[in-house]
Amino acid sequence: MASSVIEHYGNDGIVSRIISALEEADFDINNLQPDVFAGADEFHIGGRKGSEFVASALNMQSGHHVLDLGSGIGGPARYIANTLDVTVEGIDLTPEFVEAAIEITEMVGMTERVSFQVGSATSIPFDDDTFDATTMLHVGMNISDKELLFSEMARVTKPNGSIVVYDVMRTGEGGLVFPMPWSSTPEYSFVDTKDAYVKAAENAGLELLTVDDHTEMAVSFFNNPPSEPPPVNLGHLMGTGMPEMFANAQNAINSGTIGPILLRFAN
Repeated sequence: MASSVIEHYGNDGIVSRIISALEEADFDINNLQPDVFAGADEFHIGGRKGSEFVASALNMQSGHHVLDLGSGIGGPARYIANTLDVTVEGIDLTPEFVEAAIEITEMVGMTERVSFQVGSATSIPFDDDTFDATTMLHVGMNISDKELLFSEMARVTKPNGSIVVYDVMRTGEGGLVFPMPWSSTPEYSFVDTKDAYVKAAENAGLELLTVDDHTEMAVSFFNNPPSEPPPVNLGHLMGTGMPEMFANAQNAINSGTIGPILLRFAN
């Protein structure tokens, strides 16, 4: 399963494509701010809006230590670090994503607060009780064993720490058409219901605090593109296959088959 995830997401030249797009838009490549990458580095429904939901749900104090599972090329980690004045460590299965995350973080001068390494959400490479909070944005759809996923999150999060999950979940009975943004084929897609997530979390000893269904935002996100497109987009991240993935996800959102749901737990 891990190799299938790496194959789906992994592609060469991510940073080169992004930088070329920024140069074409007349940005000073030697003086870039983190927000300029948002169109490409926040690979989840709602983009920046989704990151804002997660940051708001985290019960953080300045200086706290946060883990971001499935951190991609680092957009949410950098946003959370900047917004909440915390340090963030990200792990991701895809080496090309981790390399891009590190390079972009260096470009925007955030290496003292944000770091990344290759790692699996079902075998997190950190000791017990390491983090004040753990978050995960659009990752569970790639993981079949939700029980193991939540037990690992609970293990590395300190007692009374916060765990925030913002995932695509099944909200209707319709079928899914592939490729989707998280999987090229149905064989490696593990979209599940909110109830399945909550059960796995409670079995790991977590306490459910809040549930927020952001489907209405998702419908707007997919059907009302910005009047002024950002200088970079998810095509620069995922390549030429992204429009088809986007269209399939859009249809599933519009039909009520899936939706983005945010779950907040206490450890």
